[in-house]
Amino acid sequence: MEEEIVIEESVDDMVSDGGNKKMAIVRTPLFNKTYATNVSVVKTDSDFRVELFNEKFETKDESVYHSDGLVILTNQAAKKLLMSLTDAINDYEEENGEIVVSEKRMSCE
Repeated sequence: MEEEIVIEESVDDMVSDGGNKKMAIVRTPLFNKTYATNVSVVKTDSDFRVELFNEKFETKDESVYHSDGLVILTNQAAKKLLMSLTDAINDYEEENGEIVVSEKRMSCE
């Protein structure tokens, strides 16, 4: 039997009393961690798909990316991710300066 990892942290409770409550995250045996150096986001009629890239190979005619994973998010989960990333990036940039993303990186080149 695999060992469960429980991560607990205090999070703002979204109730009118403004208190805090704990959130426990239990990593199941299906949990995996993927590092990505680039991403591509596609919207379908029912969800958002985030492709995770690491390797890029140049051929004569094209750039070939190796995908290490695909995250499929509901519309609400995608919006929550956007809001959480916006907050985290703003905090990071306040401490460390602006994160510059090149035009080449934005086009997955």
